[in-house]
Amino acid sequence: MFSVWKKFHWQYMNLARISRPRRKKRKEKKEGKEGNGRKGELYVVEVVEEERKEMSGLLGDEFRGGEKWRGSTSGSTVGKVYHWSHLYGRGTECFELKVCNVDEAFDFHSYVQILEALLPKGMIIPSAFETVGHIAHLNLREEHQPFKYLIAKVVLDKNKPKIQTVVNKIDAIHNDYRTMQLEVLAGNNSLVTMLVENGLRFNVDLATVYWNSKLATERQRLLGGFNFKDVVCDVFAGVGPISIPAAKIVKRVYANDLNPYAVDYLERNSVLNKLEKKIEVFNMDGRRFIDAMFASQKAHKITQVVMNLPNDATEFLDAFRGIYRDRPEDVKFTFPKTHVYGFSKARDPEFDFHERIRIALAEVAVNVEMRRVRLVAPGKWMLCASFVLPESVAFARRSPNT
Repeated sequence: MFSVWKKFHWQYMNLARISRPRRKKRKEKKEGKEGNGRKGELYVVEVVEEERKEMSGLLGDEFRGGEKWRGSTSGSTVGKVYHWSHLYGRGTECFELKVCNVDEAFDFHSYVQILEALLPKGMIIPSAFETVGHIAHLNLREEHQPFKYLIAKVVLDKNKPKIQTVVNKIDAIHNDYRTMQLEVLAGNNSLVTMLVENGLRFNVDLATVYWNSKLATERQRLLGGFNFKDVVCDVFAGVGPISIPAAKIVKRVYANDLNPYAVDYLERNSVLNKLEKKIEVFNMDGRRFIDAMFASQKAHKITQVVMNLPNDATEFLDAFRGIYRDRPEDVKFTFPKTHVYGFSKARDPEFDFHERIRIALAEVAVNVEMRRVRLVAPGKWMLCASFVLPESVAFARRSPNT
């Protein structure tokens, strides 16, 4: 394995504690002005442990042509410590060579400090990652690719035992099931894990289903608007991050997803949290699901609709046109509050998203509550638009292509 100290910088002064001798007398501390103090100490470590064969190639082929890295990112490492001390009052400098054990130093410094010492100067440090159960999920830039195994190894060593697997997303989500293409960089190869969110347990398999821990706060905000009288229709439910906690609050949840693997985990998770009696699960296309719900006797009970599919949710809004067109208008109907998520790269993302909703519903007068959820990339916002379905839309005639 490779030493985190080969390029250790002078600013990490706390390494001094490794070889600093104990103070014999308290009064010696006060004699600094007379030239006996030990101020301005600097330590540079050169690790002399032999390179371990099993970690050869950690930096990748592109980096092997350069200087060799020795030592270990964890455990006990024997090194030479060059101790510099400017003896104030005497105007002299001295160097002494000490051999010491630097096993505590790795634990003392943060993940970011270690990568700053290891990666090329000026490179942006990948300082954040998403945690899903025992899995650390990185989104590395192109410049990080030659060092991806090194970065993953440091993440793993600094976060054990909580983190046991480190993965990197290698491509954007392009498929209908919203699954990510991931590569395992360090640790075990299992992408099946259990996580806890808001006191509820979820089983997920990142190879076959979608999960985003960064949306936990937004999910909690959305759930805060539900009450015990509500009936929720979750059009793109996934493994149940909204449907399952909603079932603890509301009267009934109808949860749907196109991905059969997600539906399987949704059913498992509802049983795991003892909420299966309050959730009815469906496996169909979102548009068909909306048609089926509002064509049934369940329609007049639905009060909340959640459409958390930011890439495509607005494309399914036309399914709400004419949902009550065959019902007598003198009957009392519930017009559900709809929560639609989407992305926008526009200069005015709220106006852009609002316009797309109006076009999809073919209705100008849509009173929308708009909220920015998070900045997912430079210039790209995730938004949530909430509105009560207009009566004119619910009773409208459908266009021939819907």
